[in-house]
Amino acid sequence: MQSFSFRSNYNENQNVEELIKERTRKIARQQIIFAILLLIVIALLIWYCARKTIYAEFDGYVHTEYKDYRAIDDIYVFDQYTEEGDIVMPGDTLYSYTYISMFNSSGVGAEPQIVINDRSLQFQRDNSYADANVLRVRIRELEAQIAREDNNIRFGMTDNSHKMDLERELAEARAQLRSTLNKAWRYGKSHNGSEAIGAAAQYGINFSREQFDLDHSLRQLYEANAPIIRYALAQDTAIVTKIWAPPFSRVFKKEHILQLEDLSYEKSNVQVIGWVPTQDMGKINNNTRAEIIVNDDVSFRASVQLLGARTEDLPEELRNNLSHTYTAIMVVFRPDRDQELPLWAVVDRVPVRIRIKNYDNGRRNDGSDYWFINNFGLTELSEKLWLKQRAKEHRRYRYYRHGVHHEEPAERPKPAFRYRKSAAASRQQAAPQHKPAATQSKPAAAQPRAAATAPAAAPAAARPAATAGAQ
Repeated sequence: MQSFSFRSNYNENQNVEELIKERTRKIARQQIIFAILLLIVIALLIWYCARKTIYAEFDGYVHTEYKDYRAIDDIYVFDQYTEEGDIVMPGDTLYSYTYISMFNSSGVGAEPQIVINDRSLQFQRDNSYADANVLRVRIRELEAQIAREDNNIRFGMTDNSHKMDLERELAEARAQLRSTLNKAWRYGKSHNGSEAIGAAAQYGINFSREQFDLDHSLRQLYEANAPIIRYALAQDTAIVTKIWAPPFSRVFKKEHILQLEDLSYEKSNVQVIGWVPTQDMGKINNNTRAEIIVNDDVSFRASVQLLGARTEDLPEELRNNLSHTYTAIMVVFRPDRDQELPLWAVVDRVPVRIRIKNYDNGRRNDGSDYWFINNFGLTELSEKLWLKQRAKEHRRYRYYRHGVHHEEPAERPKPAFRYRKSAAASRQQAAPQHKPAATQSKPAAAQPRAAATAPAAAPAAARPAATAGAQ
């Protein structure tokens, strides 16, 4: 066979150059991407370090007090004029009611005791069935744990001791379930036996376990005895958050009827409670102003109201196992005035973040940053500064109630008239306090001058009485 050679226009040098260029471009892209990622990481690290250096953040929650309307005696609630979520104004009617004693005084009578006992039996039966459901859930969980322990024992991962403990707990849970079901059956049997007697028991008026709006006799009583019906009125602008007593129902003494939340965060005593570890108490003082962060869109300003209200254990999700900090001091913050906040942000137990500036935390270094005590009480400096601060707060509150939102009034009121000082009084005020011994040795010479200036001061003293008479 004749030899042949394969000819091609392919240039090996050109191929090598293209491979080198492509590899160079690939490496350049990788370097650019790596540099960008490195810059992002460095920027995030710098931002994190700067934030930790500038600010100190603590966890906390919002505490709000509600107005609970409770029965001061056994009452009947007839009508509920509000619903949950309604906003009430001062003077709005909340509900109508009357006292059971007023029914008795009108000759209507009270509910038979057998009906009360029957309702108690029904309540206890329902509670027993609820407890039985809880025990069933516990039994299922114990059975699942025993199955897992069997698997661990089979593979030699654990011994038989824990399984025996679980089996003992399972036997106790099953015994409790049988006892609870037996108790519920007995309560139900007693309830069914007294139902006929309770339905037939009538004392003055036909009381039954049905709702009162279905009771024709009670409706007649409600319409006929309108003068004895009382009404509960709202005292402030508030929102209805909870209604416990439905219309035409009996409410016993100290039971809840409804709940209101004031729409003023000062009247509802809105506070922010923060967990501050003891090693971070140097970052906060009595004059510190903080930013309360609810979420990315809602935040408000607050001032320290009380340092060291109490101590509490940190929640498990806030504990740091590295620092071994399990207890924190509770610091109370008060929201500043003249702020607009959404209602949902100031309800009770809303989690927040408390942010404080490390280098501008309000420290004055004049003794008012912290209150100091001794065996007699407040120290002299702390008591003096506290009295000064209290007077300032009272003055600010007085001006705020009259519509002035700053510490001092815009214009001080000018007096209607001024007393003129006599020439002798002016000279006596301008004279030096420490007189030479020669002047002090002549007290008799000063008496005629005082007597001479007394008639001149008399018309000035009589001037206010004349002015008051003119007014």
